[in-house]
Amino acid sequence: MQALEDEAQARDTEHGFGLLLTTGVIQRGWLLAERGRRDEGLALMREGLAKHREIGGVVLVPPFLALVAEVNRELGRPAEGLSAVAEALMIARQCGQHYWEAELRRLAGVLTLQAQGISGRDADPTGEAESCFLLAIEIARRQRARWFELRAATSLSRLWAGQGNLKEAHALLSGVYAWFTEGWDTADLKEAKSLLDELETRTRRGRAASRLGRLPRRVTFEWSPGW
Repeated sequence: MQALEDEAQARDTEHGFGLLLTTGVIQRGWLLAERGRRDEGLALMREGLAKHREIGGVVLVPPFLALVAEVNRELGRPAEGLSAVAEALMIARQCGQHYWEAELRRLAGVLTLQAQGISGRDADPTGEAESCFLLAIEIARRQRARWFELRAATSLSRLWAGQGNLKEAHALLSGVYAWFTEGWDTADLKEAKSLLDELETRTRRGRAASRLGRLPRRVTFEWSPGW
């Protein structure tokens, strides 16, 4: 991807494609973040977004802000991530760019849970996060965006599994996962398969423990010479 981005930058510069140059800056920032240079990458992404706005660009802004939110999550800055998500949703409403909304709703749920873990507040964030994941799934299904549905289903299934709802978690995720017929080496499908395997293992252990709990207690007698 870096090689393709370098080639694109050269052509954009040669022909003066200002809009594509600004998006290229954002994408190069994301590449830096993916390579572990997150602070540097995030700064470059914000620089690209600022230039994008200067020339009046709004196309692709919601997905780019989703990338900003994700990098903030990786940096442990959920408040900044949630701010980016809120901005992206506002722009989507204003411009009608709803094609990334399912992922933005999912990110809102993930960041909500992360924010709670960092702040240590007493309020339970799982209800709010669950609502975000359910809305993300609803939007993805309406748009027939199977990949976003898979991501949202994975996030919700993990939340349900943490609450002990293993059967519901497995049913939800397996139903979405079964739709796919290719792409097994991609990160999202690998993550979904790993979670499904974990849920099946925990379910089997639960059944085994339940069967053991129903076994009759062993009765022992102490021998006495008077018998």
